Amino acid sequence: MDKANILIVDDEMGPRESLKVILKPYFNVYTAERGGQAIEILNQIPIDLVTLDMKMPGLPGIKVLEKIKQRDPDIEAIIITGYGSMDTAIEGLRLGAFDYIAKPFDVNHILSLVRRALERRNARLKLRQLKAEFLANVSHELRTPLSVVIGFVSILLDRLVGKLSDQQQQILEKVYKNSAELLELIDNVLCLTSLNSGDLSMAEKEFDVGAMVKGSVDRYRKCLEEKGIDLSIQSPAAEVRIVSDPGKVSRVFQNLLHNAIKFTPGGQITVKVHRSINRGVVDLEIIDTGIGIPRDQIEVMFQPFQQLDGSLRREFSGLGLGLTVARRLTDFLGGTLDIRSQANIGTHVLLSVPYKMAARENDAFDQRHQITVS
Repeated sequence: MDKANILIVDDEMGPRESLKVILKPYFNVYTAERGGQAIEILNQIPIDLVTLDMKMPGLPGIKVLEKIKQRDPDIEAIIITGYGSMDTAIEGLRLGAFDYIAKPFDVNHILSLVRRALERRNARLKLRQLKAEFLANVSHELRTPLSVVIGFVSILLDRLVGKLSDQQQQILEKVYKNSAELLELIDNVLCLTSLNSGDLSMAEKEFDVGAMVKGSVDRYRKCLEEKGIDLSIQSPAAEVRIVSDPGKVSRVFQNLLHNAIKFTPGGQITVKVHRSINRGVVDLEIIDTGIGIPRDQIEVMFQPFQQLDGSLRREFSGLGLGLTVARRLTDFLGGTLDIRSQANIGTHVLLSVPYKMAARENDAFDQRHQITVS
């Protein structure tokens, strides 16, 4: 079994080295003298547990703990306190620390705390894995019958098997709309599960970005009309053909567009498509006049199962996976996803996706830049 990774954060050499000597025989041990150094190590190494001195110069221990829990709430933390530091220790427990211990510490006590904290972390990770497997299995089993339902409802709506009354038409449209939303949710769950397990692969093909955007917009045309949203597409007159993974680029754009439509009660959405040959990316922008996101909440929205407010779940359906999958898939594609937003004003999303030049455009590029050697 692999050794757990322990990070000791303490500005005093004595306690830091003492802890290192105690823990080194059983764990992989890393040390940091300052909070900023600790954050850098966390960005490079998968740390399982942190022992954290709360009184340090520079970035205080309580802020370091906040950043650790924001990065991964399952990283365990043990607070190391001096005399008279009980208030900060209690604050650390409120932020999710496993326990605290005062200096000077007992060897057996600290070893016992570390082992029990790691046991709790392992239990949480196993539970998370079980949840992921359950969601993946259930989602996979639901997807096939749901696709059949959508297919047959589509046949009925197209009146391929007979005419429909107005009431029947309205009922079937609701069935189709809700089934499509459920299928989208299931696809996001399956995609996130594949990303987490590392099973996702790249399938590069040539495709037209403009046609992909138009196809995604057409899917939501009925919803746009019902909400009174005016959506415009600004795209080059010529085709924007690239080589990338069309399914994944489409999934990212679709999630971002769906989010914009969901949180725009009425008003405007503008979609812009433009290619930067110098940067080697296609930029897709989605600008809406919706309810917006407070600036301090934007990063939180990229966490799975998050919405601005728990009460919003009653008004806006969904599990809060759309932005999570969009960010993770964008990273997988090697692109960037930037969101600028203000509450009650709107949101501006900029998606940049790297690409390879399509064959026909590559030939045209070569002809334009052909050099004759005599």
